[in-house]
Amino acid sequence: MMKQFLSIVLRNQFNLFDRFGYTFIPKSQLVEFGGNINDETQEKIIKQFKTVTPFEYDEEYLILHLEIAPNDESEFVQFEINNIVAVYPLSKQAKTSIESKIDQRIRLEKPIFEAILPAIETEIENKEVEKAISAIWTICEIESPLEKYIAQIGLENIFNGLEFRKHGTKANKIQNGNYWEYLIAYDRFDYFPNSTLGYFYDSGQVFAFSKGLPTFEGSGIHNFLEKLNSVNPTAKFPDIINYLETEEQLKSYVSQTSTSDIKRYIVTPLYLMLRDEIRKSDDISQTKLFKNLEYLKKFEDSFNYVVILLGAFFGFRKFYDNYYEALNLRFYKGFKQKQTTTEEQQKEFTDISETDNTIKSPVEEVKQIDEIQTETKNEEKKTEATLVEEQILDNKTEIEKPTQEESVKNSKLQQDNVSDISTQYQKIINEALDKQPEVKLADIVTMIKEQTSNKVQNGIVENVAKQMNGIEIIKIGQAKGVRRTTGTLFSA
Repeated sequence: MMKQFLSIVLRNQFNLFDRFGYTFIPKSQLVEFGGNINDETQEKIIKQFKTVTPFEYDEEYLILHLEIAPNDESEFVQFEINNIVAVYPLSKQAKTSIESKIDQRIRLEKPIFEAILPAIETEIENKEVEKAISAIWTICEIESPLEKYIAQIGLENIFNGLEFRKHGTKANKIQNGNYWEYLIAYDRFDYFPNSTLGYFYDSGQVFAFSKGLPTFEGSGIHNFLEKLNSVNPTAKFPDIINYLETEEQLKSYVSQTSTSDIKRYIVTPLYLMLRDEIRKSDDISQTKLFKNLEYLKKFEDSFNYVVILLGAFFGFRKFYDNYYEALNLRFYKGFKQKQTTTEEQQKEFTDISETDNTIKSPVEEVKQIDEIQTETKNEEKKTEATLVEEQILDNKTEIEKPTQEESVKNSKLQQDNVSDISTQYQKIINEALDKQPEVKLADIVTMIKEQTSNKVQNGIVENVAKQMNGIEIIKIGQAKGVRRTTGTLFSA
């Protein structure tokens, strides 16, 4: 007796099935079919779509009605071309598109599964949101457990907020929603200041909507922002937060926008500000989120919630390039092989100055720099001794003890020499930063060695860099590096 099945297949698989006359389908991807498309059958098809590669266009998949004699011996069933009873597209639009591209003898049936397409698409969209949040979490190198923060916001609230946006529902039209739904759906339609301060106006408006009010105008927070805008319209983000947390008249607002875990009066304006910049940017690696990441992390948990909201809002497509770079994918041409512990130890013994990029405690760093400076002084003494020795051999005269005036002069010459070397190293650091925005200290050490033949330690380069205006010491992975500062982050 023949058995009836339904199975979802990629259109490319169907094309190859048609080309070669057979294909293999795992038993787990077969839905037993009695001939009636009922609720149970539809639920099973939706479930199948949860276990296959997601799709962007509904023409990428087909649903096959297959008939075959039962075979329980293998986990994969081989279907011949004559086992196909019918071919179903997912929608009317997909039917029209596919028919123009396949063998004209093939008959596509009416898209009787089109009713379940929205449920399938929603499942894919929700998975993409979760993936986007996970990706940006990785990019920002946040070590705290993601699940803890998602649980505080609630995935359902995120999905609902995105659904409101998808259908064009404005935040002020949402009825009895959760705060995060209002925030995700929110867009500015009022004439608020086009400055950092303006995002605090937005925050007040979102709060009002979440309380069922048409606007926050006339409230304590609105009156305060109006006064601040008149006397200090270019107020910076940290200063505004300080006002909110210290002004007596704002205690009620701060209290109502805070829980034991979340400071929404910080999360909301920070999220809206970064969201606007990312929306306008063609290269997200040049936005504050990436260029000022270490500063943003000073907002601690508040920033972590912002990261989740940004990931949900923009989706996986916005971040996947940066995500793949952060993953250091093994099949990419630019994959960087990590050294094993044994290799690292061997490398350390052969050239410790080139690999000493481990993070040390401040005490260890000071101790290392002291040792380096002592070593440098000893080298200078050796050099001076050698010069004196050469002078004796050349002139064959007795060297008299230098006078006080000569000692001062020699000391000044040594200082000038150190200053010249420092200037030379600073020039090399600037040249390196002209070529790329961030450079490891170890790479600069290599450049100095190549250009001057001087062997220096990372600590020396770090000290030189600290004396330069507009240069800051940063972490690049597990190593120290330098980059140019880009000015105050939250200026208006």
